[in-house]
Amino acid sequence: MLNKILLPVPLALAVGHAFAADLPVFHADTIVVTAVKTEQPLRVETDPRAPRQPVPAGDGADLLKTIPGFDVVRKGGSSGDPLLRGLGGSRLNILANGGFVYGGCPGRMDPPTAYLFPDAYDKLVVIKGPQSVKYGGGLISGAVSFERKTKPFDEPGLRFDGSLLAGSADRRDAYADLTVGGALGYLRLIDSHNEAGDYRDGNGQKVHSAYQRDSQSLIAGFTPGRDTTIELSGDFGRGHAAYADRGMDGSQFDRSAWGVKAEQRNLAPWLDAVRLAANHSYADHVMDNYSLRPLPPGKPASASNPDRTTDAAKLEADLAFADIELTAGADWQKDRHSSRFGGRDYASLPRVPDQHLERAGLYLEGSKPLGGGKLIAGWRHDRARAYYDATATQGEQLQDYRLYSGFARYEYKLGSWTPYAGVGVAERAPDYWERSKVSANRNVLQPERNTQLDLGALYQGEQIKGSLSAYLSRIDDFLLIDTKASQQTRNIQAYRYGFEADAAWQFAPQWQLSGSAAYSWGANATDDKPLAQTPPLSATVSLAWDNQRWAAAAVWRVAAGQDRYAIGQGNIAGQDIGPTPGFATLSLNGGWRVSKAIKLTAGIDNLFNRAYAEHVSRGGADVIGYDRTLRVNEPGRTLWMKLQAHW
Repeated sequence: MLNKILLPVPLALAVGHAFAADLPVFHADTIVVTAVKTEQPLRVETDPRAPRQPVPAGDGADLLKTIPGFDVVRKGGSSGDPLLRGLGGSRLNILANGGFVYGGCPGRMDPPTAYLFPDAYDKLVVIKGPQSVKYGGGLISGAVSFERKTKPFDEPGLRFDGSLLAGSADRRDAYADLTVGGALGYLRLIDSHNEAGDYRDGNGQKVHSAYQRDSQSLIAGFTPGRDTTIELSGDFGRGHAAYADRGMDGSQFDRSAWGVKAEQRNLAPWLDAVRLAANHSYADHVMDNYSLRPLPPGKPASASNPDRTTDAAKLEADLAFADIELTAGADWQKDRHSSRFGGRDYASLPRVPDQHLERAGLYLEGSKPLGGGKLIAGWRHDRARAYYDATATQGEQLQDYRLYSGFARYEYKLGSWTPYAGVGVAERAPDYWERSKVSANRNVLQPERNTQLDLGALYQGEQIKGSLSAYLSRIDDFLLIDTKASQQTRNIQAYRYGFEADAAWQFAPQWQLSGSAAYSWGANATDDKPLAQTPPLSATVSLAWDNQRWAAAAVWRVAAGQDRYAIGQGNIAGQDIGPTPGFATLSLNGGWRVSKAIKLTAGIDNLFNRAYAEHVSRGGADVIGYDRTLRVNEPGRTLWMKLQAHW
């Protein structure tokens, strides 16, 4: 049914009217997002709810994969681990509504993005590299922030946003966002549901990958004056996911969180705003070998139930002195982790605390016009304390770190060009997963320190827009996971460089050619090997037609083979398996803007049903009823349709 309504009508219209001089140039939002453009140096912003191709899964990781520089470690249908420029885990800070999100699984079954539903947020912000200090400490790779921005009401009113999606592998998504309010405040309710069965790869083989997620968010805002906002929020998520890369599945992904934010604006000529925020998050995760797969004959039922509690607070102020704008802040965080193991009776067993962490930080970030351009700089100091609880093996141990981060970047406006150059330094302490893989004295691990040079330029012309960003990085005491070593976590010396580029050319009315490319290179100088889990060169090219009523596009993605690898080495998300061949896929989409309020889109991903796997994909595991593969393959041909409404 889907392939009968996808493209013939819009493509026929496109061919007939491609170069008609009387048609207006398309300026509204694109019907389907096929490329995310960089409009600020080292910062990307996008709408997480916009239809996009390839169609993302029901969590945050596959949404990030549509942004140049990101890759995802595939394990199944969802809950992949995102990497930015080949680095992820605790090197990539993940925030939701201003608070940090962490998973609890020792095997990274539940990365932070597994608990985040893109439809529940209004904006996604990505910071590349150590080029900000406002998103927490240790931006070795960068930061990802899922944000909500509820617009206040001037008079009583109602807003609604919602969508329905259906696709291959019994994919069914739905979300609804309802806000009611008036001059004194608002009440907002967001509900989302995401589910799919096992998908098939390009060889027609079924992959153990079914999942289901549900989430609800409730936000209450109080706006007694135009310059005052007080907001309370609660988020609740439940779900489960099957995995093709291991002997257990995620039978429970439960997360409950609350937050409070207060902001006062226009306090004085030198004080633009003061913000106070506090939040609490609790993740309760269960993995077992019997709920979502057949239990092998003779093998006992096994379950693990880690949980993680995170409390945090932040005080921040925006200051202005002459032409200098500053943001000063302090933040605090406490993180507690415990586990219990057993069979089907695991819930009756006591939880055993194993690690807890505390961190406090001070930061200052600002900008100043300088020499026809702008200087942006920041400094941050964090004190991190990591404890191994007394009930853990070897008794309580304390690791105390003083960590510093800072950056400076100069941006210059030169006609349609904005060239920039920046240098940044970020320090990060070993995280829960890295410390868990040390069998002897944990104090042997040193914090890693990234010193990075960023160079690039933006171009904003009438018909052509584009960006190029390149980086050169040295990471001292890089925390490497080496599964072939007795002490699996150790410090090494690492060097990295790479680039991202994107461009869009409006070469005729209603027609646009766009593309992006990303490349990362890394070396392990200590072992004289490539730095493991580094993705190869990849690029995407899109040709799109859009007359504000109908739209159609073709998207071609290609990735080079990767012959630089280090078997058994990697990070907390995965380790190298061996070389990978290159691949290319073609996808098509079409859309119809039914009215100002309703939009219908549909597409075919991986049109030619290619069988392939990403280089950073996890290795396949034995699951009864499924064929084992070397890596977890990507989905084969996938059809989807999405209906979106907005009032």
